[in-house]
Amino acid sequence: MTRAFLDRYPIILGEGSMYERLRRGASDTFDPFIAYAGMLYDDNGREVLAATHREYLDIGQRQKLPMVAGTPTWRASAERIARSRFAGKPVNEDACDFMKGLSTSYGSDSTPILIAGITGPAGDGYKPEEAPDEEAARAFHAPQIEGLVDGGVDLFKVQTLPAFAEARGIARLLAETDIPYVMSFVIRRDGTLLDGTPLDHAIVDIDDAVKRPPASYNINCVHTSVFAAAMSVIRERNPHAAQRVLGIDANTSAKTPEELNGLQEIDTEAPEEFGRNVFALHEEVGICYLGGCCGSSTEHMAQLAERCT
Repeated sequence: MTRAFLDRYPIILGEGSMYERLRRGASDTFDPFIAYAGMLYDDNGREVLAATHREYLDIGQRQKLPMVAGTPTWRASAERIARSRFAGKPVNEDACDFMKGLSTSYGSDSTPILIAGITGPAGDGYKPEEAPDEEAARAFHAPQIEGLVDGGVDLFKVQTLPAFAEARGIARLLAETDIPYVMSFVIRRDGTLLDGTPLDHAIVDIDDAVKRPPASYNINCVHTSVFAAAMSVIRERNPHAAQRVLGIDANTSAKTPEELNGLQEIDTEAPEEFGRNVFALHEEVGICYLGGCCGSSTEHMAQLAERCT
């Protein structure tokens, strides 16, 4: 989130699941390489993509909650675009235009919507062994970041990072832009990233290593119980680093990454329980950005938004 946005609003609502939700219901419009970004180039796919985003954005407008909406570019790296049937197309720029159109359609008097340029890990977000080292990460992510800058995003949101070296490489790239950015990790209950790096060590190192640190750090693709357990460890060990974690995109399942990876059926909790658990983190830990990840639906986000208001 931008610093001004964070300072102005005590609660910022995110969207619910996009990748997992569309992967299971978008048929052949969901590309095997660039995922739901491919839906931009199919009339039916584009309509489904817009409708799914609108379900979440409507909740924010109805409850008068400021929102962050992400571009459908979590898998739209230059390498994946080149391997897809959309090679040569400006996928990231087109995704930005698409999201801007959705945002402006709510009118000038709407509750604010920030457009986040979404990037993901080079490999599987649950497999840290697939993550590149720092220099390779810079080379891998640079073209996509350039495309999102050209597209005019309000901020960057780097999601589902399993490994420290890749995160540091991306942060060094983003620090060279003039756009605010958020780094979002997958963590374990003991407060470590999936590669074993303590979260607080990663935060302190990145903050010290780059000329323009992240606006904040987030956690995504884990259950609220995992977040609560990890933050208890981090607060005890490094209170300052804990204060830099300001958001979550929560899974509806408490299963470990190893249990979730490749799971065919969605493991989920009731919308009321999800809303209660996520909002409790705002009350107990003080985080201000509240969103959903795998398993979260419109109903889950609606329950969360009601609690927020």
